Amino acid sequence: MNETTILTAFVAVTSVAVVLQTLILAGMYFSTRKLSQRMTALSIKVEDEVLPLVAKVRVIVDESAPKFQTVISNLSETSDLVRAQAGQIDEAVTEIVSIARAQAGNAGVLAERTMQRVDHVEEALHHAVSSPMRHISALMEGVAAGVGEFLGGRKVRRAKAVPTDDMFI
Repeated sequence: MNETTILTAFVAVTSVAVVLQTLILAGMYFSTRKLSQRMTALSIKVEDEVLPLVAKVRVIVDESAPKFQTVISNLSETSDLVRAQAGQIDEAVTEIVSIARAQAGNAGVLAERTMQRVDHVEEALHHAVSSPMRHISALMEGVAAGVGEFLGGRKVRRAKAVPTDDMFI
């Protein structure tokens, strides 16, 4: 084999390699071009749809931030007021309970005094009613004895008109 044949074979292989590289580069070019067109379309879609939406959201967040701060501040103040009111309610309930306990004790003492006075009134009333009844009964027995003596010595015996201790319960 001579040199020209080897050189011709080498040039032929190199030509085939260059053509293959050219085809590969052309395929890469078309793929890159197609990808670039897709990226451009996506970029336009992002600029047309997403960026205005992001801008609106940013405006809403910027406008709402002070309102959120106000709401948070109001919630904090409300929480403080509720806590203070709960403390005052606790104090009031504690005071009411202590007053109720004291009044319950006073009511017990009042009930005991009332019962003692009722017993005293009962005794006084019993004495006030039974004493005159005993006097009337004794007077009636005396009159009956006198009438019995006057009528001839007959003794008129009467049952006691008023029992002494069983009159009141």
